[in-house]
Amino acid sequence: QKYGKELLDIHRDMYLEAIEEGRTREIEAKMTAHLEGQRKTLTPEQMKRLSIFRVKRHFDKIDEVSKAVQRWSFSGKPSSSDSPAALPENWQFTLPVSVGDEVEADLGGAFFPAKVTKAAGNSYDVQFFDGDMETGLDRSMLKLLKPPAPKLEDTSSMTPKQLKRWKKKQEKKNN
Repeated sequence: QKYGKELLDIHRDMYLEAIEEGRTREIEAKMTAHLEGQRKTLTPEQMKRLSIFRVKRHFDKIDEVSKAVQRWSFSGKPSSSDSPAALPENWQFTLPVSVGDEVEADLGGAFFPAKVTKAAGNSYDVQFFDGDMETGLDRSMLKLLKPPAPKLEDTSSMTPKQLKRWKKKQEKKNN
């Protein structure tokens, strides 16, 4: 999330500079409109602005963030701006399983890809990729393939005042 925001900021800055350059070119075109028919030469300032090297700093920032993302992905650890609580080491076997979760089901010592179709207490029914079903599997026989997505709070029915309080509460949690 942190790296995505950094990349978004870099692209926003590039976009804003491009808009500003467009406006500057329009103004310059109006200022030189009386020179119709004459050959227009670029001033040193215009040449500098058109130089490809002026965007190099943006590409350097993008490269820096890309390398940081690569280091993070190879480390296998969540970044500090990821979820506040890191997943337990054996999360695949300990986190709760819900209907629709993709799992691997243990059938006699071998794990096979499946999707949970029913969850009742500690008993689960799954459907395998080939359509076969298995019922009444214990949680210990299931391995989650992806951690569950964090639960998002519905803020659509909050008043502006309630939303402001909620945002402050979230900021305190994250700091």
